[in-house]
Amino acid sequence: MPAHAARLASAPRAWSPRRTALLMSLVAAAAVAVIAPGQAHAAKAAAVVDRTLTDPRIVESSGLARSGWTSGVLWTFNDSGGGPVLYATAPSGATIAAYTLTGASAHDWEGMASARSGSTRYLYVGDIGDNGKKRTTVAVHRVVEPSTLRNGSLTPTTWTFRYPDGAHNCETLMVQPGTLRIFLVTKDPKGGAIYEAPAALSTTGVNTLVKLASAPVTLSDGAFLDDGRFVLRGYERAYLYARVGATPTTFGMPEPGESITPGFTAGTLYTGSEGKRSKVWRVTLP
Repeated sequence: MPAHAARLASAPRAWSPRRTALLMSLVAAAAVAVIAPGQAHAAKAAAVVDRTLTDPRIVESSGLARSGWTSGVLWTFNDSGGGPVLYATAPSGATIAAYTLTGASAHDWEGMASARSGSTRYLYVGDIGDNGKKRTTVAVHRVVEPSTLRNGSLTPTTWTFRYPDGAHNCETLMVQPGTLRIFLVTKDPKGGAIYEAPAALSTTGVNTLVKLASAPVTLSDGAFLDDGRFVLRGYERAYLYARVGATPTTFGMPEPGESITPGFTAGTLYTGSEGKRSKVWRVTLP
């Protein structure tokens, strides 16, 4: 057989346009499965950078809570190792005041929330992180939010909690408007769960949480909105729920991040990330 004939005989058969299109669709489907197993891509919500945290002490912002007193002021804290300190930040990104929580544990601060009861405004901080899943109990600290901001200290009320089914890592603390009921939502790459605290809490004993429902994978924070709905956020997408157990609306976050809190106007959120000079975004709900 001539050389050129041998080359033609051994050459691969040309793919038809139909077979090529089928291959491309299979490759695309596989890519989606690798990027987000079991989930479709979520369109990003409209968002703008609201502020950049300029305080050099804030190197790992891991929680956000809006002020109940001053529109535009957001509270934050550092992740594990940062000490029991809250920072009040202005719309410019500068720190207005810093407060130490006297006697508060700070093994791994993660979630944060704000709420009100009558004329009193509260800030809640969750010492709830447990990457090694070794903690037998976790803690939530609550302080009265100061109406006048200046450096100082705050004395917290502290509640200790245990899960009914063993240790969990957790980065999400939510407080329900009106009832002030505390919820923890666990962080798990295989899927987390929503836990509810008892209505009446003990400051001297351990409070056992109640498991309510499953939750999406790898959650980094969550927050109740003023209308009773709540949002859970992962690193790249968020989930808006009408109630526990409902099917959520999914939408993309402006960048991978850690924290979320309701905005000062209806239909908005603030979300942030870790790192020096980290950005806080203002997001419009879909």
